[in-house]
Amino acid sequence: MGKVKLSFGKYLSDMTFENVAYPAFIKQEEEGFGIHFPTLLPEFGWEYPLCSATTKKEAIQRAKKELAYLLAGVLYDNEELPSQSHIPADRVTEEMELVFITTSYSDYAKEIDEHLPWRHWHIYFNRDMSSDFQAVAYKNDQGYWDVRVDGHLPIALEQKKLLQLCPTYPVICTVRCRVEAEEAFDRFVRRVEDLINNF
Repeated sequence: MGKVKLSFGKYLSDMTFENVAYPAFIKQEEEGFGIHFPTLLPEFGWEYPLCSATTKKEAIQRAKKELAYLLAGVLYDNEELPSQSHIPADRVTEEMELVFITTSYSDYAKEIDEHLPWRHWHIYFNRDMSSDFQAVAYKNDQGYWDVRVDGHLPIALEQKKLLQLCPTYPVICTVRCRVEAEEAFDRFVRRVEDLINNF
């Protein structure tokens, strides 16, 4: 794996990763070629390509850029770079052409630096995207994430009681990584529900 450096600026992480390679496969589609990253994106990488193009060469070029964006986002989220695990041999079929896609932050630094400050998290209670309880998180000047209730809570609760429950409301916590934000938001919602039930 290439060298990774991560420190926090005012709004943007200063990060570099050079010549990192991730296993992928090229698969022909109806209108061209798709590049899949099944071990990097295990939830959907087997079925859905990270990018597609009409030719293999163009697909690979797009994959390099998309991979750079993805890895920069991971570091911006204060996470470690994902494992570069190989694609299991027993999952390889005749229609897959195995490749390694190599990318570098420096190749796309300007575009990435323009994109990342707008990056934010949407957080749902118990991870249900139809939940009425939602939060959003933005990175602060210290490089951590301020998690705040998104809009108004879907129940009538006095502001005074909310402030007793959480003095920094609507900001409910400041965290380093997403899993901490999700756990903190779930705890907050449960406390609100308990307050309503005992009201």
